[in-house]
Amino acid sequence: MEMENQNPGEELYNLLAELLNSKMNRTVLDSIRGEYGVLRYLCYIEDHVHAGKLTEQLHVVPGRMTDILNSLEAKGLIQRVRGESDRRHVNVCITDEGREHAVQMRQMISKEYEGMFQILGRKDIEELIRLLKIVLSYPNVKG
Repeated sequence: MEMENQNPGEELYNLLAELLNSKMNRTVLDSIRGEYGVLRYLCYIEDHVHAGKLTEQLHVVPGRMTDILNSLEAKGLIQRVRGESDRRHVNVCITDEGREHAVQMRQMISKEYEGMFQILGRKDIEELIRLLKIVLSYPNVKG
């Protein structure tokens, strides 16, 4: 949906809206803020963390995080470990099965982007990444 004489701000807004509402982006957001997001964080960023930190890092409400953790725990992908000195303090740890699952999901996500990589090529992908880093450094973008 291209409009003639559209100013760059409007064009950028429209393109970002289209990108954010795309099926691919919804899949990515669901994975980032869902079960894979938790497994990814525990596997690749930091393991043995307080559930509250996961809630902050993944930008989900506490009730949603509780649901995610309950589901992952029921599947044997994480464990909740109570603190020895304070039993109210609960850390979340990834299991070996959870690590395997996170690695498999990461590979699947990489395959999802292969088509885009083939269309754009390495040079354009690197430029896209460079530009996205600049956009994300814009003060109003980060929450």
